[in-house]
Amino acid sequence: MKNNIIPTTPEFLRETLIVLGGAILAAMVLSQLPTVRAYIQRNMGGAAGLGNVGCDCDTK
Repeated sequence: MKNNIIPTTPEFLRETLIVLGGAILAAMVLSQLPTVRAYIQRNMGGAAGLGNVGCDCDTK
């Protein structure tokens, strides 16, 4: 069993590719589903600087 805290270069690169691939895939999916994108933006709690805080899941 390895007890290395710092990952090796191949491990780091593999995880980097996984994260970047996931971000690209999510961006592609959200670009094709504007309803889902709007739902996420509504429920981000004002992270986009809109001043809204919390979830507005009950309002349509």
